[in-house]
Amino acid sequence: MVSFKSYFFQASILLGMMLFVAPSLARANVKVTKGVINDICSKTQNPSFCLGVLNQIPGATTADLPGLAKITIDLASSNSTKTLQLIKSLVPKATNSKLKERYGTCSEHYDNAIGDLDDAQQHLKTGDPMGANLSASASMDEVGDCDDELKGLPADPSVLKGNQDLNNICSIILVIANLIPR
Repeated sequence: MVSFKSYFFQASILLGMMLFVAPSLARANVKVTKGVINDICSKTQNPSFCLGVLNQIPGATTADLPGLAKITIDLASSNSTKTLQLIKSLVPKATNSKLKERYGTCSEHYDNAIGDLDDAQQHLKTGDPMGANLSASASMDEVGDCDDELKGLPADPSVLKGNQDLNNICSIILVIANLIPR
């Protein structure tokens, strides 16, 4: 279930990013350099997280923009799979019935988020960066819905961190996808 607040937040991020795309980077064959990474990260929700991630991903500074998008989507997929496995492992251990139910709902949200990231990868392969952007945004919505489900409950902090990390990684994907020409 996508909340209006979540939808509005994601739509405003998408619009803001589209308005501030650097024209000098709007070529698919742009080689990613430290300067390009700095520019990308300055447009994300969490620039310091972005810099930490992109500066440590093998191959990030030798890729072009579509290659960097692929690498980042792969990272988001790996992150979401690990968080989903964690959530599934917590369901049988939860003694709070409401928390147990909410973990089950979060598991469904993560299944959807992983599907959205698979879609983002497919859009990227077919030369549709806007489709990749929309799919990454949908993944962010799923994570936001999981966060909403867990509010006020004694949720495992690792799940909350997984939600935050996936949201931050998807924010990076949104910026990169907006830099790839349509």
